Amino acid sequence: MRTGSINVRIMSRILDLLKFYGLRIILRQKIPLLASFKLTYRCNLRCSGCPFHLRAQEDNAQLTWEQALAGLQALKLKGARIIVFEGGEPLLWRDGPHSFNDLVLHAKKLFTTVAVTTNGTLPLDVPTDILWVSLDGLPGTHDSLRSGSFEQLWRNLKAATHPRTFIHFTMNSENWRDLEGLLEMLKEVPIVRGVTVQLFYPYGQGEAPLVLLPEERRAAVENALRLKEKYPLLNSRRSLAAMVDNKWRCHDDILINVDPDGHITQGCYAKDRGRICCHDCGFTPVAEASGAIDLSFGSLVAGARIFL
Repeated sequence: MRTGSINVRIMSRILDLLKFYGLRIILRQKIPLLASFKLTYRCNLRCSGCPFHLRAQEDNAQLTWEQALAGLQALKLKGARIIVFEGGEPLLWRDGPHSFNDLVLHAKKLFTTVAVTTNGTLPLDVPTDILWVSLDGLPGTHDSLRSGSFEQLWRNLKAATHPRTFIHFTMNSENWRDLEGLLEMLKEVPIVRGVTVQLFYPYGQGEAPLVLLPEERRAAVENALRLKEKYPLLNSRRSLAAMVDNKWRCHDDILINVDPDGHITQGCYAKDRGRICCHDCGFTPVAEASGAIDLSFGSLVAGARIFL
């Protein structure tokens, strides 16, 4: 019975995504596929590479329940299929009697897939379809970058039971050499289904200067491509390789962003969040989604492995 219900959900997602492709490619409607939904700037960590916790004291640093529902409904009307809740730390979000899990359950009634990206320091018992945990290196490196949080994250990760748990690793000038060692460590945590990587992006909003120099960027990408041969790195080879010099076709309108003040913007992830510099782009999810729109086989497979 459980297998049957899972198959029904997968088929429903496939049909909905086929409908999306029909609208986007055949009818040429510029509808977004993926939504970055920032619930709050508040966070229990002070990660050196993140500019968003620096805004936690702003008047509009967190969405209310009503604002969040309105944002979700607006995204539904615009045609988005996949919602990724972010922060700050999204698992901290609460408004009166309403918890993060309440919001997830509402979102699941509206969208094909609901995901969350968390720093992993809080219990990981969330009802999202996909759980991404940000892990940025071996213990010492991660602690240096992410407020000494490795031990708590690792404990929560080992206790996790979510069936679609992934690690997200942001390569920067201090941690990219840790990737292989981290992938080896993750063998201890069989609940983790795979790892996605992106490259640090300099927003110019007060975060630490962790950008990869051109030679480091090439070395980091080539290292990740090499490691794909023996570890479950889920990025496609095409999209990873394209990040070396960022000569890939970007369909930035495939992405739509919601910020904690309720503002909605379709386009680049950095739009209204920091400086926009395509040369420095490290947003592999956008590269992958753009590849999928162009019917790149590798990007389609990568998306299916994560979202289906």
